[in-house]
Amino acid sequence: MPQRDLMLGWIEQVARLVEELIHGPGEPDLRQASERIEAAMVQHLGNLGPLLPQLDVGSAGALLNEPERIFGYAQLLAARAAVANARGDADASHARMRALAFAQLALARATDPPASWRDWVTEIEATTRCARLHRGLVQR
Repeated sequence: MPQRDLMLGWIEQVARLVEELIHGPGEPDLRQASERIEAAMVQHLGNLGPLLPQLDVGSAGALLNEPERIFGYAQLLAARAAVANARGDADASHARMRALAFAQLALARATDPPASWRDWVTEIEATTRCARLHRGLVQR
């Protein structure tokens, strides 16, 4: 378990750095944020990295196997979605929803998930609802 805690702690650090690269201080550096995420994906997923985006959540989760690994992937997908959103990419919402689906899968598979996982899911759900509301108002 300590190894998994280290891995998730490292992913949380990457996510915080990406957040800082997007929102400052200073000018956003989306290129560096993307590079950090992709490097973390390679390190976290190894040779599964190119395959997982092609699979549905259940199949990808089966390959990742461990709830901690699934949750880490969800956090990296959410960071990728944040960069896409900052760029104004139309697929940012879809990426955030996929991250949420992986986090929910990790929660379902974990024997005793940390409260921080539930808090993270709640935050992503709120962000997703706000994004949907905003899109609805803009489209009117």
